[in-house]
Amino acid sequence: MNTKSDKDAIRRSWATAGTYTHLGFTIAASVLLLFFGGYWLDNKIGTTPLLAIAGAFIGAAGGFINLVRSLNQIQKKKQNNSENADENS
Repeated sequence: MNTKSDKDAIRRSWATAGTYTHLGFTIAASVLLLFFGGYWLDNKIGTTPLLAIAGAFIGAAGGFINLVRSLNQIQKKKQNNSENADENS
């Protein structure tokens, strides 16, 4: 039988998984969006594949920067939660 603490642990696990899954989709979306934007521009101005490749690299860099920022925020939030738990003990 599931107790309330078991249900809370499962809920926290799913919330954590959702956060990290979101980060992965954000990186993929930024790379693909900028790649296809560059591909479209390449076809318009005849510079194939220059802008598509540049878009993919810019998307990867932007996605990576977003990943690092998000992970830093998550880490700070965990540290604050653990400090608050220590103070309440």
